[in-house]
Amino acid sequence: MGAQLGGKGVMSDMNLTPLIDIVLVVLIIMMVNVPIQIEEMGVKLPGAEVKTSRFDVPAEQLVIGVYPDGQLGLNRRLMTEDVLFYEVTRRLRPMDKKNVFIDAHPEVDYGLVVHMMDLARGAGASKVGLAKMKPEGPLEPTSVAPGSLPRGVQLGNPNPIGFMTGKVADKAIQPLMGAVNGCWNQALARNGALSGRMTGKVAVAPDGSLMEFSVTGNNVEDPELELCVTEVLGRLQFAPLGEENTALVLYPFLFSPG
Repeated sequence: MGAQLGGKGVMSDMNLTPLIDIVLVVLIIMMVNVPIQIEEMGVKLPGAEVKTSRFDVPAEQLVIGVYPDGQLGLNRRLMTEDVLFYEVTRRLRPMDKKNVFIDAHPEVDYGLVVHMMDLARGAGASKVGLAKMKPEGPLEPTSVAPGSLPRGVQLGNPNPIGFMTGKVADKAIQPLMGAVNGCWNQALARNGALSGRMTGKVAVAPDGSLMEFSVTGNNVEDPELELCVTEVLGRLQFAPLGEENTALVLYPFLFSPG
């Protein structure tokens, strides 16, 4: 209640300002103390019974295991990084749902986990998920893959961004894979011990012409190979994308001496 200045009697209206201030303070405190819910995704690894927290992943699902000693595995089979890239690429190609899960030991450096996510994306995974972390880490490996790969160039699944599908991007590069293999054979003639990966990058204009083509992420120590592959990328042809429509496409290549 309060006095009414310049008038007779007292005010009959309550002053609600202090009450509103208190309610706002309580509301802010409640909002700050609301716990943040973290969604977890469980994974059922092939060959073992593991209960999941959300849903079961099909047995044919690709799961990359990252072990505390730095070793890598695919569905409990140990392999080198290059073999892992090759196997993930090969197995993803016929799949409709190109999903890959990373199952890492809690003691593994997170940078390696991120690197495996990048590898899976480079191999053509449309979605990369993290398995629920377990104190004991991923299941123990059951076998070891051979360390050698078939001689030649393995093309990963193209990763288009913008107004282009993966099928269109893949169809455009297939006629040029013979030329890419030719570049690789010339490189092996110079140095038979070469191996590694690189990513071709092309930017496509609305009329289908190339605005840019280059090589990135190259760890093959042969500058002439990079120049040769870049020249081949410059021959890519695409149908018009439509007015003001553009696309960026990444083509991952794995080079193996056999």
